[in-house]
Amino acid sequence: MADERYFGDREDYQSMEELHRAAMEKEEQIPEEGNERGPWWMYVIIVLTLAFGFFYMGRYLGEISDRPHVLFAEPEPAELEEEEFDPMQVGSRIYTRLCQSCHQQDGSGVEGAFPPLDGSDWVIGDPQRPVNIVLHGFEGEIARNGVTYNALMPGFSRLVSDEDVAAVVTYIRNSFGNEAPEVAPEEVAEIRDATQDRTSPWTEDELNEFIEER
Repeated sequence: MADERYFGDREDYQSMEELHRAAMEKEEQIPEEGNERGPWWMYVIIVLTLAFGFFYMGRYLGEISDRPHVLFAEPEPAELEEEEFDPMQVGSRIYTRLCQSCHQQDGSGVEGAFPPLDGSDWVIGDPQRPVNIVLHGFEGEIARNGVTYNALMPGFSRLVSDEDVAAVVTYIRNSFGNEAPEVAPEEVAEIRDATQDRTSPWTEDELNEFIEER
């Protein structure tokens, strides 16, 4: 007697059961979401990307270390040879920058305005004169070799150091046919200190009086 729970023939029931079992087996073979395998070309791209990344880091980033990398570390300063101070060379540059426009490249000056430096007793004589003039300037008439000069020369005490003043005075005392002893920065420092309160250019009488008192 057929089971009353089934409304069809037994053969139909068996066919349905087989179909149901086959469907269940197929469903078990379907991978769960998130576990599916990607396409093969995607794995190739990942491998190539990793390979390129390791190559780039090894080529351009150097070794892995806790020490600063050479590309980002400050280079050690090169040991520079100390250059010997040459007053003539330094003085020439300062003369070109501050003096040449008035006293000319050859030291010949400008007639009626700026006296010549070649052969001048004020240049090759007592070094206090040219040092004071470079520091504080000069104004008023001055006669040299029958020619009267009258033009204002500014002072450069705020623009040049003691070493620079000594260099440019040494330069003019040994250029343009002149020859006189070198001036030391210590001499300039002493004169600068003695005239630190001066605020106006020297006149001839004032400069002569200052030198006589020293």
